[in-house]
Amino acid sequence: MQTRGEPALNPLPMIRPMLRRGACLSLAAAFLACASSAAAATRPTLSVLGLTNGLIAGQTLPYAETGGLAELGIVYSGHLPGGAKLTLFEKDPGSSAFKASRIPVRLSGSRAKVHVTFTHVGGPVSYKVAVVSGGRQLSASKAVTIYWAQLPGGVFVELQGDYAAYTSRTVASENCSAPTAASTLCKGDASSNETSRISAFSGTSPVPPGWSVALFYNGQQQCTSSAIDARCETEITFPTVAAATVIPLTAKLTSPHGEVITATKLVTVYP
Repeated sequence: MQTRGEPALNPLPMIRPMLRRGACLSLAAAFLACASSAAAATRPTLSVLGLTNGLIAGQTLPYAETGGLAELGIVYSGHLPGGAKLTLFEKDPGSSAFKASRIPVRLSGSRAKVHVTFTHVGGPVSYKVAVVSGGRQLSASKAVTIYWAQLPGGVFVELQGDYAAYTSRTVASENCSAPTAASTLCKGDASSNETSRISAFSGTSPVPPGWSVALFYNGQQQCTSSAIDARCETEITFPTVAAATVIPLTAKLTSPHGEVITATKLVTVYP
């Protein structure tokens, strides 16, 4: 009962039950959609296929020849969310961030293979694959790294205690492949019956897979190596001679493509 002078109380507005239920359903649907997208964005895996591993700057890395091809394997066992796709990302030597590659990733079942190459100076390049939707990465693989090794700059042959004779792949004037008596930079001296260490090695390291170096003393092969540093060495004893005698030391660097680079040091052995 309302007394005189007391203001009438206005009832609070009622929230319609249907509106409350609709709002809750909308939030639940949004939550389920987010959960569904997260569940669908399974983390892909990425691996390097078929490359040789080598010790480079203290790390064991797969390595390939600069300008060649390397194969990456991708596994994605989930279902791609609507509008999403797998994208390959690369991070070049010296770069601080990954950049999307133009190489397409096409799944066959749950797997895909892509071929990558690198034609610049060389060095470590990292790769990852991510599920991308609307420019946003929903999930990403762990990164893998390939070291792209440059072609050797040339080859050295060395006599212990003396400078090395050298043949360059690219500089014509630096050439001891077929030295003559006038080739000062391709000559050396030794004493009769002297024991010394001789070696053959690549002008740059690491060398790409498949390259090998061999060392020859007076035409006879002494050692060979296909290691990542392309180097071999041995100890020899020069013969006892009655007159000055020239004995060649030769390094031969051979590529898997058939390219051969040689450097010869003409050692004069004195009595």
